[in-house]
Amino acid sequence: MKVLIPVDGSVNSNAALDFITSRAACLGARPELRLLNVQFPIPPRAARAAGRELVRSFHQTEARAVLDPAQKCLADAGLTAKTQYVVGNPAEVVSRTATQGHADLVVMGSRGQTALKGLLFGSVTQAVLASSTAPLLVLRDGPPPRAASLRVVIAVDGSRYGLAAVRAALALRAVFGPAPQFRLLHVVDGQEDAADLEAATAPALALFVKAKVEAELVRLDGHNAGDAIAEYLAAHPADLLVMGSHGRGAFKAVLLGSVATRVAARCRLPLLIARPRSRRSPAKRKDGAAAAAPRGLPSDDVSPQWAR
Repeated sequence: MKVLIPVDGSVNSNAALDFITSRAACLGARPELRLLNVQFPIPPRAARAAGRELVRSFHQTEARAVLDPAQKCLADAGLTAKTQYVVGNPAEVVSRTATQGHADLVVMGSRGQTALKGLLFGSVTQAVLASSTAPLLVLRDGPPPRAASLRVVIAVDGSRYGLAAVRAALALRAVFGPAPQFRLLHVVDGQEDAADLEAATAPALALFVKAKVEAELVRLDGHNAGDAIAEYLAAHPADLLVMGSHGRGAFKAVLLGSVATRVAARCRLPLLIARPRSRRSPAKRKDGAAAAAPRGLPSDDVSPQWAR
């Protein structure tokens, strides 16, 4: 399993480390963990005055001050991690590293405010969500769940986004412990009949049957799906929530869709966000060549890129 953990030394990024160390026994014998630190570029005029070597030395020193303690934190839990620092835009760097490294999971802490402010997960986390298809685990307030096996709740609605959430949860089920409990939540507004319920939930249940994993289907009644899910979670303890995401753009306040945003704004559980894999091939230029990678991302790497 390949896990990318962006770190900056803040309380929020330390929450991501806490989660990983708390699940050390569930990550398998040889998980591929990568700690990533992003350094902001020095303004061009100041960089020219200081000189290339001085700038490089500055970035290396600042990065090591973050990466070394993070690496030690994981080592104390018996985990080995490679480290890397990159000079550039944090959101672009994290997204690109996750994509090029074929990460199975990105784990980030969030300082998110409220959905109304458009900063539910903080600007960097939102931008990563918008541009990366790797499952993203966002750690919220409070300590990580400590149970050996987690209680995992997945919101399903019959859409491809709900199915993406189910697929991500099943792919990562080892992280949730030896015997995780899965509950599928589906909200109806009172007008949905049995046939509608089956059509909306059968594909998700079929994925669990195929994986030979048990899951409980919970039907919730309510006119507002987000409120119904949030109220259920307030009354029924859980350790982690999984939801699908539209990921429609870094500059849209509602990246998750209205239901997921409403739930996330009211629920402080760790949130695993999954996006459907793109059905389209990489963008092509008019001359038929593949589009160029974003500029500004070649970096001062401390270690090699992941092998595919």
